[in-house]
Amino acid sequence: MDLYMIRHGESLANFTGTHAGWAPVPLTEKGEAQAEAARRHVRNLTFDRLYVSDVRRAQQTADILFPGVPRTFSTIIREINNTSMRGKTCDDMTALYGERYLACRKNFDYAPLGIDCESGAHMLARAQEFLDLVAAEETLTRVAAVAHAGLITAMAEVVLGARVGRQMSCGNASVSIFRCENNRWRLRLWNLTPDMD
Repeated sequence: MDLYMIRHGESLANFTGTHAGWAPVPLTEKGEAQAEAARRHVRNLTFDRLYVSDVRRAQQTADILFPGVPRTFSTIIREINNTSMRGKTCDDMTALYGERYLACRKNFDYAPLGIDCESGAHMLARAQEFLDLVAAEETLTRVAAVAHAGLITAMAEVVLGARVGRQMSCGNASVSIFRCENNRWRLRLWNLTPDMD
């Protein structure tokens, strides 16, 4: 089974360099264009199932990539929950929390800030839960999911068995492919972006 993980297009928060978490932040015009460009990577493929994060920017991306295709909305594949930081830039957060914030950002684990944010361990657990959910569907051969960079990176960490944090870029509207064979996942392709062949 192949699992195509597709990141949403550029959101307003991406454009402004602010945190968004689970907030209903929309795509920008550029994000819509990125999603349209990413269609070329999936338009000739048939998917047995389509999962979509229930967060607005992922839904908008799915509407562009897979118009009219039935989907299963999932809270499991949301971005890391740092919604309490919504609208704040890295500079804003550094001014408030200093090195503590920078360490949290590097480790992609905002729980140590104590401001109602999700831990990195919980994010990894959600990534594992989604991989297990998809692997259990043994009759499926190709699945797509529209999600977020944090979740897709956490899935890569689960599959690779190593922390990669921000060292592995996951671009807007990029496609990454995970393959499950004999109930074992591996990373087949990483970060194919709309501007790449």
